[in-house]
Amino acid sequence: MATAKSALLRLLGKDAGQLLDDLAGAVPGLSLAIVDPDGDVVISSGDWPAEALTGAGTLDLAPRDDRIGALAWHFEKDDAREAREAPQPLLLGLQRSISLLMRERLDKQDLARETLERYREINLLYRASETIGASLNADEVPHLLLAETDRVIPSDAAAVLIGEAPAGPGWQAAAALIHKVRETGRPDIATWPAGAADALQSALCVPVRAGEKVLGVVVLGRGGAGRLFTAGDEKLLLGLASQAGVALERARLHEQETSRLRLEEELAVARRIQLALLPSRPPEVPGWSFAATYQAARQVGGDFYDFLDHDLGAQRLGLVIADVTGKGVPAALMMAYSRAVVRAESMAGRSPRDVLDRTNRLIMHERQTRLFLSAFCAELALDSGRLVYANAGHDAPLLIGAGGRTCHEMEAPGVILGAFHDIGLEAREVDMGPGDTVVLYTDGVTEARNGQAQLFGDERLVEAARAAVAGGGGAQSVLETITAAVSAFTAGADQADDLTIVVVQRDGG
Repeated sequence: MATAKSALLRLLGKDAGQLLDDLAGAVPGLSLAIVDPDGDVVISSGDWPAEALTGAGTLDLAPRDDRIGALAWHFEKDDAREAREAPQPLLLGLQRSISLLMRERLDKQDLARETLERYREINLLYRASETIGASLNADEVPHLLLAETDRVIPSDAAAVLIGEAPAGPGWQAAAALIHKVRETGRPDIATWPAGAADALQSALCVPVRAGEKVLGVVVLGRGGAGRLFTAGDEKLLLGLASQAGVALERARLHEQETSRLRLEEELAVARRIQLALLPSRPPEVPGWSFAATYQAARQVGGDFYDFLDHDLGAQRLGLVIADVTGKGVPAALMMAYSRAVVRAESMAGRSPRDVLDRTNRLIMHERQTRLFLSAFCAELALDSGRLVYANAGHDAPLLIGAGGRTCHEMEAPGVILGAFHDIGLEAREVDMGPGDTVVLYTDGVTEARNGQAQLFGDERLVEAARAAVAGGGGAQSVLETITAAVSAFTAGADQADDLTIVVVQRDGG
């Protein structure tokens, strides 16, 4: 065949012809030729007679075990028999030399072919990284994978199955293969005899992975005799699938980060709204000083406090501090609702006990959540110093006498709001004399923890509050002393709960 002859000629090159000429010139009457498997002369020394092969001797040329041609020789008819037999060792040496020459050229061809394949693979993966790997759209990645696969691995059917997605109709024969690759995470090739289900002769399935996790599989199918997938196809598809796995994982992380940033932005807005619900500054009343702080454990929280200007002309000021169970967004929503109810009831001129009682009724009637809140509500007569209060399950405020000499808890019966219809509230009252201080707080103060999980506790709070009052500072000074004590105790440990403190102090003493 012309094709076989030309391929053999390229494999021999000029060196083989020179070897033939050199040996034929050294032996009188000897003609040499290399013929292809069909007996056609590829190259020869001198004029090789057309009828020479009839009486010629041959030695097979098989550089890699398979015969790809032969070395033929011929003597002129008048040459002596001895002359014809004499060059046998030389002919064997020539055969070996040509075979070695052909093997060297075959090795070079294989190396060039392998280098070209590696280049194509690298170019393919580079292109895939620019298309598949650069996508941040998880829905787009499977389509890009199929498009790139179709460019380099021809198939009659192709599918990308992410997660546990079924293969669908047309893949019944490959169902076991797909299941196996999903379970093992290793690529595989399956073949079937002609006429098998789905008209598939061969199927190639490889995993789409992100690290050790199998995200899905890509499966290709071919029909028709002799159209089988190879290990090279498997290697290429595995490279493309790895790019898809990286892209899917990157898309997932991108979506998570986008959602996180969106949530942070929304929480930042919610925090600004929540802070706007709290008093912008304490009231300024001659003869009194007020201070307050609020620190949410998260972006938003469930504590709140309020100063209610019932009628400063009539020397009355309302005080509220409350703590919603839980933290975060649910507690913040409950906080906003509860604050609105408490403020509305209080501004209607009702007593602290009635404010909390009516608030509980509304919460019980409208309750759509299992969140509750503790609350302390009081009304301060600014002229006399009389403080009337009610407590719905909240931490009892501290009443610290002038100079910090005494400290009493302002206890009163009552349970948390939103849990029961009858919460057993009772009104109590105290008289604040000159220099007396009241500290209202939430459990974020006493339950603050240090690195050894120890609680700040009631004793440390009382100690810090009495020391601050004894120091002679106003409400702001007392507040700063308590918050500094809590911060020093926790020493950078994560804040476990919302923290709120309100300080009321009567001047003098």
